[in-house]
Amino acid sequence: MAELSPHQGYNGVTLLTELLLALRANDPKGFKTLLEMGLDELGLDVVDELTRDFLMPLLSEEEADRMVGWNWGVSL
Repeated sequence: MAELSPHQGYNGVTLLTELLLALRANDPKGFKTLLEMGLDELGLDVVDELTRDFLMPLLSEEEADRMVGWNWGVSL
């Protein structure tokens, strides 16, 4: 997964791509870091819409379960 520094900024497509890559790489730390950076750059409403409306439909059931588990502090 490519590392983006905070000064490079995020747009919705970049954030979605990086989040999907972190999930597929089974990288919970990277995923959480990306979410935090996305929240800082884009705000809660945008990140919520991106993950709900665009990221979730792209995920397999296993990837979706992994993402939920990470939010609960569980590694699947």
